[in-house]
Amino acid sequence: MKDSERSSSNVVSLQGGTRGKRESHSDASLPAAVEVVRDKAQQQLVELAKQVFAKVDDSLFAMAEKAHGQDEQDGLFQALRLLRVERRRVVELFADNCAQAFYVQEATVEDEDPYAADNLSLVHNDDLEQLVAVDTMVANAKRDLAESLSAISLRLDTLLSVKIYDKNNPLGPDAICDAFVEAVRTLDLHVRARLTLLKKFEQVVMANLGKVYDACNNLFVEQGVLPALKQQRSARPQRQAPRPQGTPGGGQAAPEQGVAAPHQGAIYPGTASGVSGHGLVPLGSGVAPMPPQDLLSHLGALQSHLPQSYGDGQVELLNVNSLLQGRLVEARESASLAKMDSDIIKLVEMLFSFILEDRNLAEPIKSQLGRLQLPLLKVAIADKSFFSKGGHPARKLLNELADACTGWQAKDNYEKDPLYKKISEVVARVLAEFDHDINIFSTLLESFREFILRERKRAERLERRIVDEADGKAKTQAARARVAAVMDALMAERDLPPVVADWLQKVWSNMLFLTCIKEGTDSETWSRDVRTARDLVWSVHAPMPESRKQLLGLLPALQDRLKAGVEAVSLNTFEARRLFAGLKEIYRERFALAQRLIQERSQKVEQEARAMAEAASQAETLEQQPAAVPEESSQLAGEVTAVEPAVEVVAELPEMEALEQAVAEVELQPDALEGEEISETDTHWQQTFRLAQGSWFELKRGEEEQFRCRLAAVIKDIDQFIFVNRNGAKVAEFTRAELAVALRKGELMSMDDGMLFERALQSVIGTVRKSRGEMH
Repeated sequence: MKDSERSSSNVVSLQGGTRGKRESHSDASLPAAVEVVRDKAQQQLVELAKQVFAKVDDSLFAMAEKAHGQDEQDGLFQALRLLRVERRRVVELFADNCAQAFYVQEATVEDEDPYAADNLSLVHNDDLEQLVAVDTMVANAKRDLAESLSAISLRLDTLLSVKIYDKNNPLGPDAICDAFVEAVRTLDLHVRARLTLLKKFEQVVMANLGKVYDACNNLFVEQGVLPALKQQRSARPQRQAPRPQGTPGGGQAAPEQGVAAPHQGAIYPGTASGVSGHGLVPLGSGVAPMPPQDLLSHLGALQSHLPQSYGDGQVELLNVNSLLQGRLVEARESASLAKMDSDIIKLVEMLFSFILEDRNLAEPIKSQLGRLQLPLLKVAIADKSFFSKGGHPARKLLNELADACTGWQAKDNYEKDPLYKKISEVVARVLAEFDHDINIFSTLLESFREFILRERKRAERLERRIVDEADGKAKTQAARARVAAVMDALMAERDLPPVVADWLQKVWSNMLFLTCIKEGTDSETWSRDVRTARDLVWSVHAPMPESRKQLLGLLPALQDRLKAGVEAVSLNTFEARRLFAGLKEIYRERFALAQRLIQERSQKVEQEARAMAEAASQAETLEQQPAAVPEESSQLAGEVTAVEPAVEVVAELPEMEALEQAVAEVELQPDALEGEEISETDTHWQQTFRLAQGSWFELKRGEEEQFRCRLAAVIKDIDQFIFVNRNGAKVAEFTRAELAVALRKGELMSMDDGMLFERALQSVIGTVRKSRGEMH
């Protein structure tokens, strides 16, 4: 068994608004009559729950023996063992939850909203069957036990301090089903085992709720709680044709069916139609649910009568129940919708409601995509895996259409735009040709992809030229800045001979520029060329005569590298001869200086030797004057020091590591905009580092100008962001600081990424899960 604290999301409660809000009220007191009824109901429900586990045990064993695969069989046997071990704890928890429900919170009654989260049972792709099973058993119990349940609600309302409605009735099907769902929530069960458990709960507990309600009402009567109520309410008609005039027994009970109830007033307008009993009627009113094939036939007829467009790009969300109502009234027929079909209609409407509100799409495109509501509804009804199968061709086609239109904007005469015409053509073919064969979606998807590929190739060619131009400009700017950093480091505080300055500025700065552009600053060629520039400066400032030998060894290679540089930058021959001649003269002077210094030092050594000899001779004759010796020696030392030649003092030449560091620290990004303070801790500054290339944005310039653009490239050398439209033309460029300011001011807003259908489905799921307390 898994960790008991692990939360399972396989079954979602219909009463999420209540769960999590109940607190322990063990110390609170209930009226005596309520306590008696509570204990009686708890006792009966516990006995029924025990029978559930006895029956599910046999069913799981039989299912495991007939399982199709080893994984499924193992899962069922594991569930069987787990339920045997945990059944006592689950029953006790179920009993506690049932008792806890009597400490109810004040409920809120609002107008029935057909799109409200509490009316939707399809919450997650994987939970579809399970949620429908739970929702169905609750709806059926409310329908079949309406009289007894209403009597209990009225009696509890007279005894408890809060107003008792259907949804907060502690003995209502919602509360009882919710108590069981909570009790088994932490069990890690195979999906088939969980469905079987819920089915047995419906067959045993929910099917016997009538007896529980009768016993509870009898106890209330015995204790004098509204004893005359029993004869004051007539039984709600069941298994009969719907009442034509919308009486409380017929029309007003529909909302109590939860998600099974379609749009009140819009779905059952028979009261205003003048056609008694015709049209859509509530499920369970005596009219059999419409077979799927009949429903698909009606939807197909509605699909064929859709207008080619809604004019002026008007967005239209279809009310499918109203359309079906109209067809049935016209045909003088009556029918109800199966629970699953009703839920699917509602879910598809919610999905298209999201799609038609999506700000990623222009209004004319929304209008076209909205026309796919009926075809996709037919697909969902015919193929129940539509919501869980991400690769379904109908979903892929819708996603591809929406993705291609993300950056499209409606301009004057947009009807002539090639993309809009293609979208309209695809939608028209779906409406005209789709009946039941989903291959039409695959065929249209392939054709549309070919069209988009041709469109994007044209845009990519223009975009590539723009990006290459910006990239080249950025590389040029960066290369010049890095070459300047090297030159500044070598020439700063250094009095170079004019010919050497010419070498660096006219030849070697260009040489470094070319190398930086072609191979970058991380290449060996760049390092070699930087070293050549450094060697050139060193060669005219090297201390002599100490560096004479090293300079002699360097000059042949330095000369070869300088010749290669002259050829690389295409320096004219006359200028090259002048520069080489100038260098030759400098080196001649340097070696002459070295020779002169050597001779001077040699003479100094000879002088020192003679001085030492004379000093020794004087020492023999001045033995009687020892104190004078140090003074004489000091004077001699001073004289010797005086002949030391002066040495030119030059700023220390930077090492290669220092030059590389100077290049790395080159600041290429311009400062923040004047009047705008942007720091590295600013959230919008940080956001600029997370923007993905290819993302779409809305750009506002002034009050009127607003358009969509895509991030085509980030020029890293200068931190520049290039934005283009869907045709590949550049519409904006920002530095990082400018981009951060635009994001902060809301002038540039990112658009949602991801496939349209999946975003719509996740939005609906998120809304419903949040409203039911399922988001953790």
